[in-house]
Amino acid sequence: MSPKLTAENFRSGFLIDDECMAGITEEEHDGHPSFSAFVLNHVSGEYLGYRPYKLLIEALDALSQIPRDWVFESTSGCGGERCGEGKCKGSACKLFNGEKSPAVASALATCPAADGACT
Repeated sequence: MSPKLTAENFRSGFLIDDECMAGITEEEHDGHPSFSAFVLNHVSGEYLGYRPYKLLIEALDALSQIPRDWVFESTSGCGGERCGEGKCKGSACKLFNGEKSPAVASALATCPAADGACT
């Protein structure tokens, strides 16, 4: 089975199942790119894992080791009234349609902290 999150699509979506959401953020530290793999419970907003990597392939490999029935969810063109157009499906629509739970909003606003941990 081929990976659902790749170097080509990690910027335009994330992985999701009934309980969890996973993805990779790209940041810059000291002029060098850094890629952080994360997994969170998209219902409660609780981070289940967050780890920075120097290389994108390392972050992709870390997520590919998680044995879940992931589906790739595109965020390109998602949001507002576009949710019903097939750009984003399922519970992920709520995340991008302003229906995000206070717990999810809080987790996304406070993580990562300066030390790389969620607060």
